[in-house]
Amino acid sequence: MVLKLKNISVSYLGKQILRDISTSFETGEIVMVIGANGSGKSTLLKVLAGLIEYDGEIVLPEGVSDVSEVTGYVFQNPETQIIGSTVWEDVIFGLENIGLKKDEMEKRAMHVLRLLELEELKDTDPYYLSGGQKQRLAIASILALQPEFLLLDEVTAMLDKNGKREVVDAVVKLKEEGKGIIVATHELNLFSAYADRCIYIDAGSIVFDGNPNDGIKLYREKIHRQFASKV
Repeated sequence: MVLKLKNISVSYLGKQILRDISTSFETGEIVMVIGANGSGKSTLLKVLAGLIEYDGEIVLPEGVSDVSEVTGYVFQNPETQIIGSTVWEDVIFGLENIGLKKDEMEKRAMHVLRLLELEELKDTDPYYLSGGQKQRLAIASILALQPEFLLLDEVTAMLDKNGKREVVDAVVKLKEEGKGIIVATHELNLFSAYADRCIYIDAGSIVFDGNPNDGIKLYREKIHRQFASKV
């Protein structure tokens, strides 16, 4: 499945956040979205999630009427998405809201819990989970809704080393399952070995879209120039 973005622009309170963004995303690939704070990374993910208005066009696959039907957004802080009193209840919550039959809900919930290695914790209060486990639960709850694309917004920023590794391992598994993963991140080394592409956004525009190592090098060179000019 492919999502094509054509000349996507977003403005807020008179300020342009995204400028004529044109690119595409495919299932089965991991795409890093990098750039400085305020560059437009999160805004791009929110456009893909159907959370904000935009100018331009998203070309959708046949049979899809809204981009939110095929995307799922995961926030930086997993606690903003976790609402169940147990891991199981949290995963089931979204499925109940879309009116699935009980047997289908249980089938989906067990699949994502096994996939993200949370099955043995299904009766646990999320409060007692580690940071990495909470983030995997947030991903599982979205994944149970069966989006084709996962939109991960700085999902490792609040985690320790072990938690980061747990999330990266989960992302690799989801790619193997055929999902498209779009991850906005400042942690360049964490995802670079696994990403298929890197999109570098600067001041709301795409300045690079291609090999992750080349994109990261370009980004670091700009940071170095900015630092040197202030010394």
